[in-house]
Amino acid sequence: MNRMGPIDWGASVARPSSLSAPFLMATGVLTGAGKGERLVAPPHSHPEPMLAWCYRGTVWVHLEDSIWRLAPGEGIWLPAHTPHTARHERDSVGCYTNVPDSELAEPLREVRRVRVQRAVQEMLLHLGVNDMDQDLRVRIQGVLLDMLQQPVPEEPAEVSEIPVPVDERVRPLVDAVLAAPGDVRTARDLFAQHGLHERTVLRVFVSDIGMSFGQWRTGVRMTMAARLLVAGTPVGAVGSKCGYHSTSAFSAAFKERFGVTPTQYASRTQSADAHRAYWR
Repeated sequence: MNRMGPIDWGASVARPSSLSAPFLMATGVLTGAGKGERLVAPPHSHPEPMLAWCYRGTVWVHLEDSIWRLAPGEGIWLPAHTPHTARHERDSVGCYTNVPDSELAEPLREVRRVRVQRAVQEMLLHLGVNDMDQDLRVRIQGVLLDMLQQPVPEEPAEVSEIPVPVDERVRPLVDAVLAAPGDVRTARDLFAQHGLHERTVLRVFVSDIGMSFGQWRTGVRMTMAARLLVAGTPVGAVGSKCGYHSTSAFSAAFKERFGVTPTQYASRTQSADAHRAYWR
């Protein structure tokens, strides 16, 4: 494992299948190490679809063109042969379940978000550490696959996916912002640090992800803010950690993004049945 830095996607390797007949899935469980500064593995792909999901803490799944933040009970389906890696924040637990294409109701052609119910989480972990009759295991796996493919209910808007430019010229800049969303330096200061011209950055961001650097940076900060608010961090402290000089400025930016104030967002999320079900 390497410290966070530019990810060499060109070096992604194709791993062999982890499945064996007649079983319908295989789940690997990984815990956060250190302070979340390391990737759990070099970039790689699998010959079958994979469900990446979070059991505890916060898991960041890195793809070539985006980064997904997973909270407890949240997951994403990755199509077969999709290069990926992940980073687990300290004390987090991330799980990776591989399944055959033939067991999915529809072909998986794009990354898709999924809610992993608490009962499904516990049973997937239970299957990973307990012996049982082979036929019983296969029947349970079939039921779990049916449950995982249920439609995701509508939820309050939240930033779960962070698009990232693929142009390597701006990757050090992107990595710096992702590592420290609350850095108060101006965009020009960051550009200068990485030897980038403002026009170059604008062209790359608009071309690759359809937004300016400023819009993207705000999105990254709002992703961090939402996670901190759900964790119970006071609004003023969240604003400061996200690079805002005043609580009022942070609240205004947050409301513009989510349609509610930070206090309303935290209250609604923490009181929701779904949130209580997945709280760790």
